[in-house]
Amino acid sequence: MGTPKKTVSRRKFIKKSSLLSSVPVIAAGLPASSLANVQDANEFLRLGWIGVGGRGTSLLDRALRSVSVSTLKVNAICDIDPKARARGIRMCGAMKPAGIHDYKELLARKDIDAVFVATPIYLHPEHAVAVLESGKHCYCEKPLGPTPEGVKKVYDAVKKSGKKFQIGFQWRYHSGFLGFVDQLQGGAVGKTSFINSARHVGGYPEKEGSWYMDRKLSGDLIVEQAVHEMNVFCWALDAHPLRAAGFGGINALEGRPKGRSMMDSYGVTYEFPGNIRLNYTHVIYAASGFGGLYMTVFGDAGKALELEGTVNLSVTKDGKKTKVDLPPLKDSTELAIQSFARSIREDKEPLANVDAGRHATLMSLLGRTAIHEKRVVEWKEVAL
Repeated sequence: MGTPKKTVSRRKFIKKSSLLSSVPVIAAGLPASSLANVQDANEFLRLGWIGVGGRGTSLLDRALRSVSVSTLKVNAICDIDPKARARGIRMCGAMKPAGIHDYKELLARKDIDAVFVATPIYLHPEHAVAVLESGKHCYCEKPLGPTPEGVKKVYDAVKKSGKKFQIGFQWRYHSGFLGFVDQLQGGAVGKTSFINSARHVGGYPEKEGSWYMDRKLSGDLIVEQAVHEMNVFCWALDAHPLRAAGFGGINALEGRPKGRSMMDSYGVTYEFPGNIRLNYTHVIYAASGFGGLYMTVFGDAGKALELEGTVNLSVTKDGKKTKVDLPPLKDSTELAIQSFARSIREDKEPLANVDAGRHATLMSLLGRTAIHEKRVVEWKEVAL
């Protein structure tokens, strides 16, 4: 392939990824006129948390990192696990948020403007809809839900509420994926014809009885995990797939843990508008040295765009590979949270909005249906 050259010009990439700059996007001192959607706007954007397990705790940690330069305040922590709830309260220190067992009690409070939902996937529709119907803004972890019906409930609630809604697609705020999308949409490979992508990792069995291992609750591996990649594909191609076909199941991890119904490997092919086909494979028992995440886009003869991992981006033309220069990498989850706060304060649509959440979740569900039912499935079958 040849020795990589220096760097491809960033062109309009820096402009598009200005959210990666060092200027705090939830800094104090914004004019009161820009805070019209926030109660008690001159002081704090007041937050509530529903779910402080593994992911919820991580989100809370990222929000708290920005407290010294922001007007964020956590007023309530809700979790049915008293230990998790207590841990979340301790993390907030002097803020001393209320500890709540029932999420409905949290939503009834008048001192909360926005709520973060980080509960198990099968509860996302119930909790996100309740947040929006309570008149509060909502940041909901991915995906929108494990079924087409759940996706529709959240989508309809967002459109009806008029509140800001952001899905937990932190890759939309990641310099590597921003660069990937910019290069593809900027014509780096000409006309896209085929995409080959994979996530091959070494997985470890979850504990027995975990909701994560139950494909009805988690949505299965393609929904729980690969929805991140599906988001990037829909975003980069500015479209959703038309149909899908694939195969998958459990082989290497059969019975680990006991009762497992989540797949451990699968392959799925999607067809997009413009006669574009996308092949994606996912394995969670890859041997050491054979794993990794990558996306390769084939365009006009001799051109390709490749993202290896999350930051190694390159363009190949006529056999010569050229590395793409990216802005310094920052914590994408923290940037996503900051962007959510900014969307509320400035009354702007989030980059990872409900439309992005709908397309990516339904793309995962489209592939899941094709795999489970061993047939070609059309978009209209899942897009309720």
